[in-house]
Amino acid sequence: MERETIEEVVTKAGATVKDIASEAQASADRVAKQAGATVGTATEALSKGVKQTGQYLQEGGMSGIVEDLELLIRRYPLQTLLLGVGCGYLLSRLRAE
Repeated sequence: MERETIEEVVTKAGATVKDIASEAQASADRVAKQAGATVGTATEALSKGVKQTGQYLQEGGMSGIVEDLELLIRRYPLQTLLLGVGCGYLLSRLRAE
């Protein structure tokens, strides 16, 4: 895939995620009225997180994701290495079965 195509896909994914978050927010409002404030608050917090993810994908695009990953890897090199080794181990175990 070309870089522009990847950027478009990420931007569209961000828009889709934001739409889902808006629908979840509407559902949270209905749930809060029916089931009580606790369930509605949890659903509202979830929908806000999803909406922020969609906004992040739309604004940053693929280049933003890559930059953030580079920053995390530079900030936490040992943890990144251990995570990679752990994921590789788990994938090898799944493949062996």
